[in-house]
Amino acid sequence: MRDTLFELEHAYDRDELAAIFREFAAALEAETPVELHSGKRRLTIDVPADVVAELEGEHEDGRTELEFELEWDDPDGSGIRITDAGAEEGAEDDRTPAADESADADADEASDRVETSESPGRRSRFEVYEDRAEEWRWRLVHWNGNVIADSGEGYASRSNAERAVRGVMRNAPSARIERLDG
Repeated sequence: MRDTLFELEHAYDRDELAAIFREFAAALEAETPVELHSGKRRLTIDVPADVVAELEGEHEDGRTELEFELEWDDPDGSGIRITDAGAEEGAEDDRTPAADESADADADEASDRVETSESPGRRSRFEVYEDRAEEWRWRLVHWNGNVIADSGEGYASRSNAERAVRGVMRNAPSARIERLDG
């Protein structure tokens, strides 16, 4: 018997979808649970080291569909946990899948969109500004307002600073963590 624990279908733009995939990839690389949030629920997924991945593409009646599935052995069903978004960490949601579906039916579109740290309302941003020395700089500002990176140098023009930002944006998704011990 197959129970649908969580199902979400929503239209995303490419940037929002990329943010979800980046967050998923970062959690996999860090070997930490993947956490996705909708307006009302938090989905926590413990992805084990060994999984079966299935990627299926279909085209029918002028519409293309790409389906991505991950599957692994999970005898006790603890690999996926659903909690209320406002619930304390570790408090399991005791709703049944049927109750979950009725909650989905009542949810409005905005509250059922998966949020990541880069989702609208919680999106980081690059700021390009002129400093006191009349040089152009950039800084990456987390959605909570904290500066998490900056250019480290000034540029002669705004366009050069913006070009540097685009270079960071292009290169950061493929950057890796390299430990420089002693």
